[in-house]
Amino acid sequence: MIDEQDIQRFIEVGVFTVDTPISTDRITAAAEALDRLLPQKDGRPRSGATCNYDDPALIDLIQDPFFEQVARHVLDSPAVYFFQTAIITAFPQPGVEFSFDQHVDTQYTLSDLDGSPRRLTCSFFLWLSDVAADQAPMMYRPGSHRPLAAHWETQTDLVDEIPRIIGIKLADLPDLDYAEPQPLLAKAGQVSVLTTGMVHGASVNTGDTPRKAMVITFHDVDVPVGLPEVQEVTKRKYHAMLRNILSPERRHIVRPS
Repeated sequence: MIDEQDIQRFIEVGVFTVDTPISTDRITAAAEALDRLLPQKDGRPRSGATCNYDDPALIDLIQDPFFEQVARHVLDSPAVYFFQTAIITAFPQPGVEFSFDQHVDTQYTLSDLDGSPRRLTCSFFLWLSDVAADQAPMMYRPGSHRPLAAHWETQTDLVDEIPRIIGIKLADLPDLDYAEPQPLLAKAGQVSVLTTGMVHGASVNTGDTPRKAMVITFHDVDVPVGLPEVQEVTKRKYHAMLRNILSPERRHIVRPS
């Protein structure tokens, strides 16, 4: 599982990476599902999907108790609900110059982060392939979520809006003293547990092997998290589907309709 040091890294750094109890066979099955669902189109460097798949190998991972249990510990919560999921493949671009994106995906205050339960999402990036320095590692700025959360707390117009999911590019973020970006490296079967309120982003896959990941997010049952309207509609439809296909003993992870 995880320990207090891991939780402190989430709070202070914004991310930690650990081994999971998920077998190699299950990771392989999920990676093969991405091959079917996310073929490369028109030479595009990336392919992804959000809350629109029901492949058994992926549903098997969403309902794995490991993620629910870790989310409860990270969020200091007695009970959590599944929020969203996404799958991403970054295809090789050998010879292309290395570059990366930088943004945040969520806003919350320092009080939200340091409270109990924490009023934010817990995001799991489950790596379905190795992530080496040349295999499109996520680039992140350690600790950047904390000064941002402190800044959002001073914005009175956001009081009734956050916590919420919203994408903001680095160029549009407050001009704060962010740490230099670092690559997030991992092995297939490991998971990076992070807050997407930390400045982070995808990089170019300069190697020769696709990088595959599945994202699964949770939040405290009593903490509403805002979404853009289109995403909210998609999420509700996906939750309705999940309630019909999850194992009976795991349906409690989805908020009742």
